[in-house]
Amino acid sequence: MSPVQSSVILASAIVLSALVSVVNSALPSQFKLCSRNDPKVEQCIISAVDHIRKNLAEGDFGEGFDVPKLEPLYVEQMKMQRGQDFQAVFNKLNVYGASTFKIDRLQSKPSNLSFDLVTSIPKLNFTGKYSLKMKLLFLELQGKGDIKGMLTNTKLSIKIRGYTETNKTAANGTVTNGTASNGTATNGTASNGTDSKQYVRFNRLGIRLKIEGGRFQLDNLFNGDPVLGQVGNQVINDNSRLFLDELIPGLERNLSRLFTEIVNNLLRTATIDEMFPEKV
Repeated sequence: MSPVQSSVILASAIVLSALVSVVNSALPSQFKLCSRNDPKVEQCIISAVDHIRKNLAEGDFGEGFDVPKLEPLYVEQMKMQRGQDFQAVFNKLNVYGASTFKIDRLQSKPSNLSFDLVTSIPKLNFTGKYSLKMKLLFLELQGKGDIKGMLTNTKLSIKIRGYTETNKTAANGTVTNGTASNGTATNGTASNGTDSKQYVRFNRLGIRLKIEGGRFQLDNLFNGDPVLGQVGNQVINDNSRLFLDELIPGLERNLSRLFTEIVNNLLRTATIDEMFPEKV
């Protein structure tokens, strides 16, 4: 449900800001550079993220930079399914409180493109639309309508592992697997020119999520039956731990897949020397 969408975008903002805080002038002027040789590089990165917190909240990095704002987060749609026992679609969500995230722990080896990150968000409030079919204890929950709620003490553990690759683009064609449409690239050099810079790419991220608790209100459960709807919401909130545990595995998979795509797309033109310079 709503934790899915909010966490996807929030994780994207947190980790992307931690990574690109060390990128050079290709990014907004507000970003702070950190040297990969700095013995206190973790402190530098955390400071850099704090420096752009207001910009992240407002989504404002100046002309030419289209960045979704964190306050509120807006998510158009996400679908989740696990067999016939759990099916959900969530739409048009607004999430409040994402900009209060804190980086609790960061271990980084920029030269190896290795980062381990733990972040926490004390409280997230949300509103939106839902369509849900799932079994919780003895009750078959189903409904479609408005949803609102609150999550407390959300914690994200994120493992990032990267590598570099050379994009070989010929002057009048694209080099694929070292071979251009009208020539062959050998050791990064095509017959009519090539780009042999080392570009940064990231493997699929490892994501682990913990949500301490939550309160939920799902309108129109059981096609609007007021008695069953009240019972359904009470069962959800009395067993919010079970409810969240049902959601978290799918949430982690979605986070991993979607965020890996976001990071690789946004950083597709960043080279290793641009992202992690030896000196600032």
